[in-house]
Amino acid sequence: MNKMNGNTIKITTGAMILAIFAMMLLLNRQTGSFFEGFFIYLLPIPMVLYAALYGFRAGLSVFAGMCLFSFLFGGFTTIFYAVTAALLGLIFGTRIYLKCDMTRTLFIVMGLSAVFNVVSTVALASLFGYDVTAEVTQMRDAIGQALAQMGNEEVMQFYTLDFMKQIFIISTAVIGLIDGFIVYRLSLFIAKRLRISTDRAIPIKDLYPPKWTGIAAILLYIYGLYSFIKPSADPLLNDIRQGLWVIGFMYLVVFGIIALTQFFRAFVSRSALVITLLTILAYFVLSQVLLYVGFAYISLGLHDYLKKKNAAV
Repeated sequence: MNKMNGNTIKITTGAMILAIFAMMLLLNRQTGSFFEGFFIYLLPIPMVLYAALYGFRAGLSVFAGMCLFSFLFGGFTTIFYAVTAALLGLIFGTRIYLKCDMTRTLFIVMGLSAVFNVVSTVALASLFGYDVTAEVTQMRDAIGQALAQMGNEEVMQFYTLDFMKQIFIISTAVIGLIDGFIVYRLSLFIAKRLRISTDRAIPIKDLYPPKWTGIAAILLYIYGLYSFIKPSADPLLNDIRQGLWVIGFMYLVVFGIIALTQFFRAFVSRSALVITLLTILAYFVLSQVLLYVGFAYISLGLHDYLKKKNAAV
């Protein structure tokens, strides 16, 4: 009897979650996608809560229902956003259900959000009717006009089309990271209100991924960088390569920043304010160097070296 009641509650909860998801899609459709930018933060939450309560296997059926509702009530771009939001929620909620470390979960949620944002904006741009090159060219022209009015036309030589495309892709990934962080905080806030327990987060300095991920990231970066040096005749292939480039770049830079904070802590100062200011300054001045620092931190033993130095201080 108790098992039957438990299954009934699970099914009823799943139906309610699907209804909430479908209502958001319908509201977005009826308002001409007016709320789409706002719903990016809300669409994953129903799936997060359900998977956090009942786990991955139970969440799969609800995820399938969300995909079906996405095709029924969404346009082409909305389908992609809705399905990826449901997938993000399923992964996030499952990690809560399994009591996984929340610091790693935060990085996973932010990373997936950045990947989905880059894929939708860059890799699938042509399918969505969005011309990245034309957008970047327009941005470059606007910068050129502003520089001309200030009498600094010579600076424009640094703003090449390839450079502007790199900046555009990086900014797209950064926006995705921010979106992921907002989804993470909103989901945890609601989960705690519903008294869903979560595991304790470990310090960021103790976060250490497998060594092979650093090698994979540097290979993605090099492969994507080749599309800027020698573009393919296929624009879609170039967009995919550039998307891979920014994934590898952002992954290594994140761990490069972590490595830098540990370096400053071991050799410069243990003050959190000093470490933060120096890290921010280093990011703006040495962003390309941070890429290789991150690779060394993950795959070449820099993590272990800094950990020993900090333990000895």
